[in-house]
Amino acid sequence: MEFVRHAAGNLAYQSFGSGSEVWIFFHGFGQCHLDMLAFNKLRTPKQRYLFVDLIYHGKSSWNSSEKTLKKEEWKTILLSLLQQESIDSFHLVGYSMGGKFALLSYELLPERISSLTLLAPDGIKTGLWYSMSNYPSGIHPLFKQVVFRPKRFFTLVDGLKTAGLLQKSLVKFVKTQLETRSKRAQAFLVWKVLGGINLQLGTTIRQLRQHPIPVSVFLGEFDRMVSPKNLERFTAKVPQLKLLQLPVGHGQLIEATVSSLHQDQEKEHSSTYQEPTENPA
Repeated sequence: MEFVRHAAGNLAYQSFGSGSEVWIFFHGFGQCHLDMLAFNKLRTPKQRYLFVDLIYHGKSSWNSSEKTLKKEEWKTILLSLLQQESIDSFHLVGYSMGGKFALLSYELLPERISSLTLLAPDGIKTGLWYSMSNYPSGIHPLFKQVVFRPKRFFTLVDGLKTAGLLQKSLVKFVKTQLETRSKRAQAFLVWKVLGGINLQLGTTIRQLRQHPIPVSVFLGEFDRMVSPKNLERFTAKVPQLKLLQLPVGHGQLIEATVSSLHQDQEKEHSSTYQEPTENPA
């Protein structure tokens, strides 16, 4: 692992390949860079892939939970990464929470980014983990009770599911993310430190319309958290955007996207490859 050093913490990442075309990958909540390594099978000799651990994930660190991440700090960290790796322009891929950071990075450095690939991105219609941190700070102790004394919370969630007010898949997702004390602590820190960042989608849409780089959005057909309707305020306003739904849920979307892109690669290769013809005698 390599690190970008910053006064407020360290950003960890792993690099593969040595090509001039650079792709940077951001994972989802509760994951680390390893969860995005499936994309590495798509890498060609001309490409270099950087898989990042977001703050409070993997080996990345943040010095104080009382210090929230500001946009300008993320820009500084990102610029340090680009300088450290001698990167001029790059492609961005983000899944779920990583999709929000991909959009944030584009908002801050639009002139440096060559394409955006978003998998069920958060931040367009605000998700659970972020909306909590946007409440007044006086409510944070209540969230802390949920994290460190979750029994009542889980009882409430089960009751809402039984009453038909919460979908089974959403309940399963929430319980998976909060099933251990360490995961609940991570969730609380993410709420406090990362959740206060709000995307300026209007600015992003204007930039994408004025300077139309390729934008691809992959969604899971059975994903109950991120749907085409959730993203409509963004996807409908970016003419070059390609939206593809795959027959999976939220948790299977990375592998399904890689499989879809791999099939596209093979089709492109077969269409450009021609059988050699024999020379006439």
